[in-house]
Amino acid sequence: MDNILTFKNVNAGYGRVQILNDLSFEVKKGDVYGVIGPNGCGKTTMFNALIGLIIPTQGEITFNGQNVTKMPANARCQLGIGRTYQVPRPFEGMSVFENVLVAAVHGAKCSEHEGREVALEALKLTSLYEKREIRAGELTLLDRKRMEIARALGTKPQLLLLDEVAAGLTEAEVQDVMKMVADLKAANYSIVWIEHVIQTMVESTDVLMCMAEGHNLLIGEPREVMNSKLVEEVYLGVEEDE
Repeated sequence: MDNILTFKNVNAGYGRVQILNDLSFEVKKGDVYGVIGPNGCGKTTMFNALIGLIIPTQGEITFNGQNVTKMPANARCQLGIGRTYQVPRPFEGMSVFENVLVAAVHGAKCSEHEGREVALEALKLTSLYEKREIRAGELTLLDRKRMEIARALGTKPQLLLLDEVAAGLTEAEVQDVMKMVADLKAANYSIVWIEHVIQTMVESTDVLMCMAEGHNLLIGEPREVMNSKLVEEVYLGVEEDE
């Protein structure tokens, strides 16, 4: 199976502060690739480097075989990289449909006619079609999360970046999110998913990477990664008895 994304020895940060340290990993097409790690380990910086908000000082980022390391963010979006944000920030006075339409027209550069079709399909995939005329400001937290994903889908991505979409939800709502991710995988989206809700990472991902201090600490089968003594110590704060 071909890789859709490759990070190779990437260093990146903000000004003189380096966050990513020789980060390397690969995501295969069609996979749900989970990312965990303690706060401050570089997960968000990895996303920012991937979408073009920051430019690596070293290393290479390849998307679908194309070197995008220094490509601007808008060009990467049009190539097929879509991202959600941890805190949804919709246009609250606009309808759910209008929010997603904006993403399709301005993110994917669709015509208004095509954008309407893209937006409606995104709303169906996220179970928001029946709520498409509701003002975004009236949505529950779960539906705001759904719309955040729908807006990312509106940009017509091949690779979807999910940033803690299960955060703050109830156990039942987390199950809804997991089902939605499974539906997106079935629809042939490749996904990189940062999350702190362990259940999602164990049950909904194909591969799991634990980050620490800007590099990959361990990559592998999700349950094996979570059961690793090293991951328990670094991520969960569990120290092995002497």
